[in-house]
Amino acid sequence: MAIEWSGKGDLFEGCSCNLLCPCHVSFRQPATNDFCDTIWAVSFDEGTYGDVDLSEQKAAIFLHCPGASMADGDWTTVLFVDDQSSPSEEDALRGIFNGKNGGPWEIISQFYRDGELESVARTPLEMTIDGRTRTIRAADRLFLEMQTLRGPDKEGFVTLNNLRNVIHGDEHVLGLSNFKVNDETMSWEYQSKHGLYSRFDWSNS
Repeated sequence: MAIEWSGKGDLFEGCSCNLLCPCHVSFRQPATNDFCDTIWAVSFDEGTYGDVDLSEQKAAIFLHCPGASMADGDWTTVLFVDDQSSPSEEDALRGIFNGKNGGPWEIISQFYRDGELESVARTPLEMTIDGRTRTIRAADRLFLEMQTLRGPDKEGFVTLNNLRNVIHGDEHVLGLSNFKVNDETMSWEYQSKHGLYSRFDWSNS
């Protein structure tokens, strides 16, 4: 039987598409390029996976989709978990993001190559949320900075609402991202590309 789990927190992303990423609207919309490189950064404020507390857990998921349509799948997908996580916390994060225990990541995982994460690695993860800027860094292996756009009043956020998305919350705050990955599975770097964040609320019940 699947382990019961739930979690709430902050999710921000950057991808190789121009703003606004067509794939964010629908995986069946073709990407800006003939492929998509993406990072999702996750920070749990609260949650449980069975009897494991997920509060303050961090993770980074990055992927390469080889085709213009993400719906065609075959994504090479890697999960980084913070090296400060205990073995049980690491197992919990793996259990969520590999999609084997239901919830929104069960839907996402159908696009992974062979339905599996390519790899899971422990690495120091530093995440900061400072005003309009969110960053995550994994030593020299991964970096993502997402800065929100300013509305016409120069103060408010630019948001998307009433858009169905499996992993994001109801309101998506738009921004621009700078990011890079230097991993044995893939290596790429981008500037001033699509970015956004939301507050997520996930569960498998």
